Amino acid sequence: MTRLHRLCRAMLPGVFALGAGAVWSADLPLVTLDWPPYSGHISQQGFLSVVIRQAYATQGHTVSVKVYPWRRAIKLAMEGRAYGPLGFYSASQSECAEANGVVSDAIGSFQFGLAQRKGSQAPWRDGTDLHGKRIGVVDGYDNGPEINSLIERGLVTADVAPSDLFSLKKLEAKRVDYVSIDQQVFEHLAAKHKLKGLEMSSRSTMPKLPLFVCFNRTAYADSMRLSLNEGLKRINIRKLAQDYLRAETR
Repeated sequence: MTRLHRLCRAMLPGVFALGAGAVWSADLPLVTLDWPPYSGHISQQGFLSVVIRQAYATQGHTVSVKVYPWRRAIKLAMEGRAYGPLGFYSASQSECAEANGVVSDAIGSFQFGLAQRKGSQAPWRDGTDLHGKRIGVVDGYDNGPEINSLIERGLVTADVAPSDLFSLKKLEAKRVDYVSIDQQVFEHLAAKHKLKGLEMSSRSTMPKLPLFVCFNRTAYADSMRLSLNEGLKRINIRKLAQDYLRAETR
């Protein structure tokens, strides 16, 4: 038996252990959406991308991230194809469950509220104050149980847009009454695009909730989920996020 044959035989058990989702690459492929400052076409692909890379680095892995529209990212990640992405982020618990994926440990957190035009509305206290209003939402986002319920019951009209910035532009143009948006995303976009006539309502529409990487159900993806979880224990997520946001606002 030649040396090459012996090497191939030694490798075979590892190949089969990885399963159909095996990825022979130096980088672990993941997909995300353009959701600054969390992720997207920004410095280092956003602070959650920094968190994920740092966590995997402690386990000896590197990561390749591609940015797609939200629904496209979910579809690609959940197909579980060989050499395809292992998962998508940033996912809420319900978004991952709906995609039939498995969540990692938390990589960050988010909190949605309502953006409005300055001085345009009295502060809202509960869902009844929103009845009959037109609320901008992004296609495929989880807006939390309060807003989701109002939309499902037809008590508010959902104006669907492809991105948060698109929704905020509609708000500026008085085409919607409010926009459902994460607090940090609003602050980032308002500063970058000089949306000085907009503000966040003082009341949030949901409590602060964790964000995850949502992995598909292949054997290899699950092993890399466990590896990420181990790496997350070895980094300071909050400090990484704070350092990133501080640098971005200089």
